[in-house]
Amino acid sequence: MTRPRALLLDAMGTLIGLKQPVGAIYAEAAADHGLSLDAEPLERAFLQAYREAPPLAFPGTATIHLEQAERHWWQQRIAATFAGVGVPQLPMGLAANLFDRFAGPEPWGVYPEVPDALARWRDRGLRLVVVSNFDRRLHRLLQRLGLGEALEAVVVSSEVGAAKPDPEPLLRALDLLGLPAAAVWHIGDSDADEAAAAAAGIPCLRLARPGGVHLPLAVSGPAPADAPPDPGPIGSS
Repeated sequence: MTRPRALLLDAMGTLIGLKQPVGAIYAEAAADHGLSLDAEPLERAFLQAYREAPPLAFPGTATIHLEQAERHWWQQRIAATFAGVGVPQLPMGLAANLFDRFAGPEPWGVYPEVPDALARWRDRGLRLVVVSNFDRRLHRLLQRLGLGEALEAVVVSSEVGAAKPDPEPLLRALDLLGLPAAAVWHIGDSDADEAAAAAAGIPCLRLARPGGVHLPLAVSGPAPADAPPDPGPIGSS
């Protein structure tokens, strides 16, 4: 495999993860609105609602209407999650509260090996672009988590109008870079990453995070075995 000139990086489960399960965060937000709910059933309900969701993408939607579309998409997932644990009607403001919570850095963290990996890749001349099935909150979130300086661009499915496994987000990143598929690698953690890369003709390196999108509780010693792989010196093969 030819060494790349750029890396297209997934975000959730690759660069960043959650400090606690979604169900726990939803339970905390619910308590603020007078609901006492267990985190584990909420987690199961969320995972089911997310699996059954349409892509987080809004083809043909004008930029001025994107935030409304994003909030509506997440409100539907949040409503389905709470309906799954016997709450058919969301308390007023709960969906907005959760949307805004996940926009901030507090629920999130950076995998411990990632900052050094990004710095090493940049030092070797690699261009770095995040390509994620997420919405426009990711731009500011990566900045606030300290990763923005290392990245040339961030491509999110809600802006592209297509989500992985559709190759369009990766193709959009290639356009931004002005590079052919053969000059980049994609690094991700999911079947969708592999399928999108294959459809775009891009080599894919897949991480196997034991905790999925959840950060490890404690990390010590050398970087774990599932750290982002090293593309090696530029121009080698």
